[in-house]
Amino acid sequence: MPDQVENQLIAELSRRVVTDVAPAEKRAFNAISKAYFKNPEKTLKGEGGDDELMGFGLAEISLLLTPIILEVVKEVLKDLLKDSVKDSIKKSSLTVLEKIQTFFKGLFGANPSQPAQLQYVQLLLPFSEENPLSQEKLRQVHQRARESAIRLGVDANQATLIADSVITSLQLPL
Repeated sequence: MPDQVENQLIAELSRRVVTDVAPAEKRAFNAISKAYFKNPEKTLKGEGGDDELMGFGLAEISLLLTPIILEVVKEVLKDLLKDSVKDSIKKSSLTVLEKIQTFFKGLFGANPSQPAQLQYVQLLLPFSEENPLSQEKLRQVHQRARESAIRLGVDANQATLIADSVITSLQLPL
């Protein structure tokens, strides 16, 4: 279940970015993201292989942004979670540990007050409306997203647009 919920979170945030940055790919988003989660490396190389994609008329486009955006969002969320755990440990806070404990209790039925899926999403997100990302963290996320997009073959201007959109998507409620 955690992979499925994590993929849903990545897909939701990525859909926002695709809608903003590559609206022509919006119709094919579900098929492309399905292929991506099945085999990220192959999809990033443009070898998604799903005949479903052909029906959207995107076969002629040399570089689809959707798989790149999915990868960038995945990397950004992974970094945010890693940084959140580090910060919690530095502050000697039990917040993350308490969240993990609550998640597992909910997963195994000891605490049915919240669905385990919701608890997992809350565990994944080290930020919320009550605890927004700092300006410094937003700058770091922007830089990471931009660098990742460039590394994946996007030109600098497009990479900046993707990074800007990722920042915006992270600040909107889920």
